[in-house]
Amino acid sequence: MLLSKKTSIKVSREYANLIGHMCYAASKLWNVCNYERQHYKETGMAQYPDWYYQKKAHKKDLWYKQLPSQTAQEVCRLLDKAWKSFYALKRSGGIEAPRPPRFKQESIPITYMQMGIVHERDTDRVRLSLPKTLKKYMEETYQIHENFLYLENKIFRGMDQIKQLRIYPPEKGSCKIIVVYEVPDQEELPQNGHELSIDLGLHNLMTCYDSENG
Repeated sequence: MLLSKKTSIKVSREYANLIGHMCYAASKLWNVCNYERQHYKETGMAQYPDWYYQKKAHKKDLWYKQLPSQTAQEVCRLLDKAWKSFYALKRSGGIEAPRPPRFKQESIPITYMQMGIVHERDTDRVRLSLPKTLKKYMEETYQIHENFLYLENKIFRGMDQIKQLRIYPPEKGSCKIIVVYEVPDQEELPQNGHELSIDLGLHNLMTCYDSENG
């Protein structure tokens, strides 16, 4: 079973710079792939560029290389999901004249996948990988010599398997994060003949029926 928690983490100026650059690169990669989808015929492409094509075709692009590989692939996947929703709305007619996914005017959140996250059990710290191209750029431009990102927060303690870590653009020395982690499924209780049904409502919060008490 997957659960998620949201919190805010304080980051140093160097970390804010690193995260900010990746969030900016993610928005640019989104826009490049989005433009390609909207104008694939004009650019001479024979077929519509889906997620499988874009995540491979842009591997050597500047913005793609500024992100961890799985993070860049996730940007392409989220764009693909947005386009599928757009086409579904057009087919269903649920919204009159739906708009295609928009271009990003500002930095967007980045998602670290499981392969890019290292977390020691029962600790408050996670280690995140950084792409080589970004590390080189930060060393030459800002004299930032970080090989990894280390984030610390008490919510990491007790999370044995972190599946995703979504990091929002830094603001005033802190970043909002959403952690998706896995916990064992709850075992079902044995049947005892006593049942309770619950119907969530609009006017009443819930209507309940107890098989023993009504």
